[in-house]
Amino acid sequence: MHRKPLKITGLLTAVISLFTAQGATADSMRSECGFSDTKAQRPDTTSSCLFSQRQGYISVRIDGGSEFELSPQGDAPGNYLDQQGKAVYRLGGLGEEGQLFKLADSYLFVFWNPSRMACTQEALTAPSQCQLNYGAIGFQVQASAGSSINQLSITPKDLASGNEELVDELDGSAYGAELADLDGNGWPEIYVYVASAGSGSYGSLVAYAVNAGKSLTPIYLPSMEDSPETVAGYMGHDEFAVVENRLVRRFPIYREGDTNAAASGGTRQLQYRLEPGEAGWILRLDRVVDY
Repeated sequence: MHRKPLKITGLLTAVISLFTAQGATADSMRSECGFSDTKAQRPDTTSSCLFSQRQGYISVRIDGGSEFELSPQGDAPGNYLDQQGKAVYRLGGLGEEGQLFKLADSYLFVFWNPSRMACTQEALTAPSQCQLNYGAIGFQVQASAGSSINQLSITPKDLASGNEELVDELDGSAYGAELADLDGNGWPEIYVYVASAGSGSYGSLVAYAVNAGKSLTPIYLPSMEDSPETVAGYMGHDEFAVVENRLVRRFPIYREGDTNAAASGGTRQLQYRLEPGEAGWILRLDRVVDY
């Protein structure tokens, strides 16, 4: 069975719909922000930022820069006051690309799913094409392809204690890489998603966390065998993605008698939060949903 990688942009679109349609729950997503003098002219440069919304209140925090805390005003949607009491208006024009705000003296553009925060399989396997950046910190990522066992190279930049290349052996092929800050400590993690060779396409993960801007520490994903409720009906075809502040793992559920190409038990989604571990970081399972 040919394995189709998870469409990250589709998941982010679902999150955006949650923001704009409901606005009653608290969610955050890593974005790109920039400023322009007019709404018709897009920013010349952008910076990594964190966009959050809770019950109509919006927070935009630009890494190493400005912060905007917006409170809804009156019954008209899109009218806000910032933390200094100045009027801010949310405008149309970006559609599914993001959100646009008119500030007192400029326009703030917030773009979803910036390309410098994620790489496709094509970029990962091409020399120098996967360049991920989170503020000043960045990563050059490259993976070999064409074999059941491949190699992954991650070279960080602008870490205080050294930027040596890290090399990992992959059981399969890397099909995506993504930056995130799941624990909200202001420092990024890098997640590389891997699918094994063969019809099962069993998923695995290579991940590292930046420690206070100094070095990289591995992130450990426990085996599903450690949680019997998660492994029942599992036969591979995993899909990974960062959604809001969780790592999500999704796969079809197989019933007895199902063939590898025809799962009939629905889908299971595992959600993990990032926590400090004894010798690094660990992804703790905090929710299991079957649907």
